[in-house]
Amino acid sequence: MRITLFSTIGLALALSFGAQRSAAATRLEARVIDEATGLASAARVAITNAQGRFVEIEGRHDHVEYLGKRWCYVDGSFAVKVPGPGAGIEVRRGFETRPLWFKLPGDGKAQRLEQIFRLSRWSDLRQQGYVNGDIHAHLPIPREAHLQMRAEDLNALTLLHMADSQYYLPVNKYFTGKLDANSTPGCEIYVGQEIRDFQMGHLTLLNLTSLVAGYPDMGGGLEYWRMCPHWDLVPAMRAAREQNGMVVWSHVCSLPGEQLPIGIALGLVDGMELVTWNDPTQFPNHWEPWETSGMSQAEFPVMRALDLYYQFLNAGFRVPIAAGTDKFGEEIPLGSNRVFAQAGQPASYATWLAAIKAGKTFVSNGPILEFEVEGHRPGDVVEFKDCRRVKAQVTARSILPFTTLEIVFNGETIGHKTMPVYSNAPVQGVYSMKIETTLEVTRSGWLAARVVDHPDLKNRILPRELSVFAHTSPVYFLRDGSRVRDPASIAYLTKYVEGVIHWLGTRPKFTKEEDLRAARQEAEEALAVYRRL
Repeated sequence: MRITLFSTIGLALALSFGAQRSAAATRLEARVIDEATGLASAARVAITNAQGRFVEIEGRHDHVEYLGKRWCYVDGSFAVKVPGPGAGIEVRRGFETRPLWFKLPGDGKAQRLEQIFRLSRWSDLRQQGYVNGDIHAHLPIPREAHLQMRAEDLNALTLLHMADSQYYLPVNKYFTGKLDANSTPGCEIYVGQEIRDFQMGHLTLLNLTSLVAGYPDMGGGLEYWRMCPHWDLVPAMRAAREQNGMVVWSHVCSLPGEQLPIGIALGLVDGMELVTWNDPTQFPNHWEPWETSGMSQAEFPVMRALDLYYQFLNAGFRVPIAAGTDKFGEEIPLGSNRVFAQAGQPASYATWLAAIKAGKTFVSNGPILEFEVEGHRPGDVVEFKDCRRVKAQVTARSILPFTTLEIVFNGETIGHKTMPVYSNAPVQGVYSMKIETTLEVTRSGWLAARVVDHPDLKNRILPRELSVFAHTSPVYFLRDGSRVRDPASIAYLTKYVEGVIHWLGTRPKFTKEEDLRAARQEAEEALAVYRRL
């Protein structure tokens, strides 16, 4: 018997069934292969019955929550007892593969079904020299992570060691100071370190050859910081730099921390995690730098992570962006937020980090961005004289629906398109938008492209109520070689550091008295930097 079903791309899929058996239930035996290579492929599979309830596949495997469903990770094959008529199957693999949806036939007869699910790419950035990766996760352990990475089409992963005075993390025992032994070409794992202080901020330390000592975990959630002394994070940043490590400021979207503008002013921050735990188009959930500043909201207003990032760019700091999941369990897939970096060839974890540091990146939880300005791409620095007319263009394509695409210059929107999902139907399973705009550049500035949530067309379909989001690192245009200098942004960052100094003046409890003195001195040095701007 041959039954025809349909996938998202509108192609008829045939299910060829073997001889019927007198069994208690229909059993599906399936293989998942890559259409281009014909090889077995890891993937994520969600099976639901007619009432929409999760159905477990056979055998031992990992699970994850995503798009309102519970998924099973499979490594090329799986089997499941079909729970009667109306059961549905969905198969996914990362951002660049078309997902498959279909219903299983249910004629009330017990039978054995055999099926090959063929996954096809609609995009292959790896072939263009990109490496995509999750810069910030805590679980699973490397051996388990490798399969999940393949199922998520994830090339690079940083698992973070975190001192376990609060709780034990299994990944802590896997730090080696080099690529993990479970790595394979195109699927590489490195264990780094996260240092956390609820008030001062969190650090993602990468490419370490040895752990930075002296920073037991002081907790990162709820009100734990009120019960613990604080740490000065500047020595940790310097210690990472001394071993050629890379310093990325963790999850600015949820906890920017007191020392973010200090680390950037002192030249110790190599990048910023723009999307990790929270939605960067919303306010962070921890407002400590504003609440302890001694200033009113009118004088020093809280900012969305997106806008706070723009203040640093507008003050002349070239800060690349990165992304991660801060994964602790089954609540989010590895690489649900990831950073794509144009690493060139040979593509590897090391060249991925180097490309992130150079700003050759875009971050995304679904959309693929192609952005250029007069042939220049993110990370490029272009010098010009007098004025220059430039054309910027961006294309966004995604298997997740999105509503708004924009191009910004110094944080101001200069190109915009909004389309409700119902009026922008996907073509062969892929949603797309394109913008072209021309700008007369008369001063130093930066341009970037972004996919953001429209306030009237909210689309919070992802884990942790994240909207579909993507953002490029900037292309910089510098008139006569001068850096960007926006007085309002400089004034805002100056207030930020003045607020830190005010808080330190209240003598909050630090682990060491000398840490409090050092933090005050570093803040004064940073304040001098902003005032010189």
